[in-house]
Amino acid sequence: MKSLLIAACCFALSATALKAQDKCLRDFRNKYRGAAETHTVSAGSFSLKLAGWCLSFDDEDADARTIRHALKNVQRVKVYTISNVNGNTVSNDDIADLKSNLQRNENFDLLMEVRDKGSLIHVLNKGKDDELGNVVMLVQDDKDFLIVNLQTTLKIADINSLIRQFASN
Repeated sequence: MKSLLIAACCFALSATALKAQDKCLRDFRNKYRGAAETHTVSAGSFSLKLAGWCLSFDDEDADARTIRHALKNVQRVKVYTISNVNGNTVSNDDIADLKSNLQRNENFDLLMEVRDKGSLIHVLNKGKDDELGNVVMLVQDDKDFLIVNLQTTLKIADINSLIRQFASN
């Protein structure tokens, strides 16, 4: 009975931590809700498993096999979009605040920042050892801002195999 109570408490605490992270991202999206076109798209593990199953019909394609293997380790994907804020982009200060809030309050680590032709991408991670865990990507473009939130059990080796597979094409 004791172990059941401890397990239930651990489960409740882990769910609370995930909700806090979601709340931070939702609050950011809600800040722009009246001034911009905002959308949220979410896919759970069932949808991702179904996508992997559909990819299994093309077993001869190495790309499909690699993606199917990666999808097995993704539990949830949530995408927030903010488009055309009164003709402007999302404020750089707001993006910096969101990024620092994720790093300071939610204990995310910055994996990388990429600049390409006016776009800026921040990739943040909250995982253990070689596991990615929770990944948040902040993608800033000329007129759009995108937040991709992944909950995964992907390992760094899985990401390296994806990179090698797509680099060979």
